[in-house]
Amino acid sequence: MNTWKLSFVALTSAITFSPTTAANSEGAELAWKYHCVTCHGMQGRASSDRYPNINGQNVAYLVSRLRYFRDGVEPGNQMNAQAAPLSDDDITKLAEYFNRPSGS
Repeated sequence: MNTWKLSFVALTSAITFSPTTAANSEGAELAWKYHCVTCHGMQGRASSDRYPNINGQNVAYLVSRLRYFRDGVEPGNQMNAQAAPLSDDDITKLAEYFNRPSGS
């Protein structure tokens, strides 16, 4: 098993078995599944200035922005394709997950 897979297994195990809420666990899983972590980081802290930090953002704001992208309101935005497969439930769980301050 390569290092990336071991890191992923360790991270998902820690998330799954930690005493955090089920919503945080589901949000973390969705953040991996839909590749949010690629640009915004696992805890919503981007590793590049090119992408916004989304940790600690207001849930209603994150929900409205993800719906905005999903619905293609701004044609050509790179987030439109990322948000396209998200259900309203997925969006809410992701918003609640990234609402947490970094390190929580």
